Amino acid sequence: MVLVTERFTTLAKASMRGNGVPDAPMVVLPKTELTEYVDPETVRSIAKEAIESIIAQLGIATSD
Repeated sequence: MVLVTERFTTLAKASMRGNGVPDAPMVVLPKTELTEYVDPETVRSIAKEAIESIIAQLGIATSD
């Protein structure tokens, strides 16, 4: 599982190909300037979305 910000997706994909895992699951997070100086609720929302994406890509069933 690769976690990467929007700004570095191209680099991450190249690194994944170079390391022999071109199809590794990837979770793309917002650009850091969109998360550095924001309220805690915004960060929670971004984190929740990232966690949901990780869980979905791992195929883990959840009970909401």
